[in-house]
Amino acid sequence: MDPIKRIIDETKGSIPTNSRTAMAIRNNCRPETVAAFAVQEGLQTLAASLFTALEVGESKSENPLACVRSRLIELQSTLPTDCQTAKLISTGARLEDISEAAEEEGLVSIAAMLAEAEQEGEL
Repeated sequence: MDPIKRIIDETKGSIPTNSRTAMAIRNNCRPETVAAFAVQEGLQTLAASLFTALEVGESKSENPLACVRSRLIELQSTLPTDCQTAKLISTGARLEDISEAAEEEGLVSIAAMLAEAEQEGEL
């Protein structure tokens, strides 16, 4: 098993489900992103383990979908908690569903970001 996947699988039960770290895991964000959120949230052991595994492992090319998911998680914290778009982001919903909810709720910047990513073939 991939060491990074193993680290995440072993620790995800101890991470608060409403944290940005947990959202990043549910959204299949890059390990670097998961580690960065873990640092921000004081999950130092998880962050250190991931950074160590990343240092030892091979560097993989940038995954555009993971970058879009990471940006959505960053934006989610600025949205009202009762917002459907925020709820969909936190559960790792399909990007099409997130885009549709964002349009319905007038969240133009999120809808535009997803539309642009789709046009550029990143989704």
